[in-house]
Amino acid sequence: MTDAHREPRLPVLTGRAWSFSDDLAATDILPSRFAALSPADAARELFADLDPTLAGRLGAGDVLVAGQNLGRGPGGEPAARALAAAGVIAVVGGSLAAGFAHAALAADLIPLEVDAPAIFHTGARMRLNLEAGTIANLSSGDRQPIRNLDEQLLARLRERYGR
Repeated sequence: MTDAHREPRLPVLTGRAWSFSDDLAATDILPSRFAALSPADAARELFADLDPTLAGRLGAGDVLVAGQNLGRGPGGEPAARALAAAGVIAVVGGSLAAGFAHAALAADLIPLEVDAPAIFHTGARMRLNLEAGTIANLSSGDRQPIRNLDEQLLARLRERYGR
């Protein structure tokens, strides 16, 4: 196959985990009073009601990790846009709430589901190998298969991030 006809490959991404428990609501990520702000301004208000210092500690390449039902409730779109503006590259959960995965993808975040997100503790270095369908905790050596990485999501990610 020539290079001109080769399907783009996704880069292997690395980042630092920020871990939360089950049922992290979209309004926990970005309180609703900040939803009308521009994404850049909203990024400074992320997690304001949980930890007012956290937004200032988020950086480029970080990964939001939570348990089941990540992004539940209203406010998924502004929360996802603010996360992306803060430099977060992916959201990883045991399950993503209905609509939050779509909002994340629309905001250029990579929405991923794994069986045991609890292996990724805050501060752990992560490697997301989307082509191989795995996420590794570089701090502990543990790895998880990505459950929701079907051909449709891979195609969308290759279109957006492929090289």
